[in-house]
Amino acid sequence: MLRVIDKFAGQLADPAGFFDRVRAEGWKPAFFFFLWVTLFISLATPIINFLGIASTDLSSSLQSQILAYGIVKDYLLEPYGVAAFLVEPILILGFAVLLLFFLTGFLHLVYRLIGGHGSVMNAWKAVCYGLGPCLLGGFLPYVALFAGFYSFAMQFYLGPMTLYNAKQGRAIIVFVALIALTFIEMFVRGTTVGF
Repeated sequence: MLRVIDKFAGQLADPAGFFDRVRAEGWKPAFFFFLWVTLFISLATPIINFLGIASTDLSSSLQSQILAYGIVKDYLLEPYGVAAFLVEPILILGFAVLLLFFLTGFLHLVYRLIGGHGSVMNAWKAVCYGLGPCLLGGFLPYVALFAGFYSFAMQFYLGPMTLYNAKQGRAIIVFVALIALTFIEMFVRGTTVGF
């Protein structure tokens, strides 16, 4: 746990330097960091949900929180009552891991297409470590918007740009395009942030 806190502090103090420092790491440290952050969020989220705050785009920085809450609310809450919230952490963790693999492949493809260099491990580290800002309150109403945007910037811009040695201009174009797609989803689907 102390290593997670040290890495989180390093991300806040110097995000680009942090990604430079983890460049030579294997897949395990990044994955364990991801699991710790996701575990923390997956345990805090059901408590917030139980207190009456739904996991929506305004109160959740991870799409897995929203997906898990939707399943609990629509399918488990009525037949199982409060016990349904005990299943929610497992759902959040499961969806988060699935999204980790999807985003890793997506980021690797995008950053290789714009001229970045390196293996898929670069995208893995960007996605895993980019989740760190969600510790700032990725399960609290409105705070989750800030944490989610900060995480989005770490995962889709700063992390991959640093790890892939991509040109800053191209990385900015990718980041802006992804933000534009998020806003399009916001207006089409009526959400505030998206996946």
